[in-house]
Amino acid sequence: MNTTKRSAGRPVKPVLSRELIGEQALELVTARGLENLTMTKLAKQLKVAASALYNHVTNKADIILLIQDALVSQVSLEGMQRLLDQQATLEEALRDWAVSYRAVFAEYPSLIPTIAVTPVSEAPKTLRMYNTVAQALASAGIPDTQILSVVVAFESFLFGSALDVDAPSTIFATDDVTEDSAWLDRVVKASRVHTPDLGDNAAGTVRNQYAEPPFQFGLAALIRHTSSLVEN
Repeated sequence: MNTTKRSAGRPVKPVLSRELIGEQALELVTARGLENLTMTKLAKQLKVAASALYNHVTNKADIILLIQDALVSQVSLEGMQRLLDQQATLEEALRDWAVSYRAVFAEYPSLIPTIAVTPVSEAPKTLRMYNTVAQALASAGIPDTQILSVVVAFESFLFGSALDVDAPSTIFATDDVTEDSAWLDRVVKASRVHTPDLGDNAAGTVRNQYAEPPFQFGLAALIRHTSSLVEN
C-alpha cells in the first residue's frame, strides 16, 4: 500500500484560469509586442501545453478581451464608488478615474490602438468599470442621454494623453526657425517658461516632462463641462 501523503499547502504551479491567462498575456505582449501573441508562445510563458489553454479561451480574440480586463482592472474606481456613496464630489470622482486611467494606459501605449476598438461585451471587468462609472455619473445628476458622450470624450482625451507621456519632449522643436515655424517656436518657448527643463537628470524618471500641463488643462476643461450638465 502506498502510504505517501499529499503535501499540504498551495500547489507548486498556480491553477490555470482566465485571469491568470490575461495577466500573462499582458506580460507577453508588453515584452514582445501584440504581433507575437500566439497560443504556443503564451502556453510556453504559462509553462503549460497549448491544448490546456483551450479549456479556458477560444482564440486570440478571446485573449485580447482578457488583456483588456487585465488592464482595466488596474483603473481606480474608488472615486466613483465614493461618489455613489455620497462621500465625494463629481469633480473628485472624475479626477480620480481619469488620472488613474491615464497612468495605467501610459504604461502600455502600444496596446491603446487595440484596446480602444475592442468590444466590451465579453470582458466582465471592463463592463463593471463602465457600469460603475455610468451609475456614478447618473447619481450625480448627469442626464442619461449625456453619460455615454462624457465617457467617450474622456476616453478619447485620456488615450491621447497616455500616448503623450511617451512622446518625445522635443516633438514641437524646430532646428531652423522660419516664417512657417516662427509662431510655433514662440508658443513652444512660452509654454516651457512654466515647465522647467529637467535635462539629463530626468533620464529614466520622466519620459515627457511637458505632458503634464496639457493633461491638467484638458482634464479641467472636461470636468468643468461635465459638471455643467448636472440637472438641478
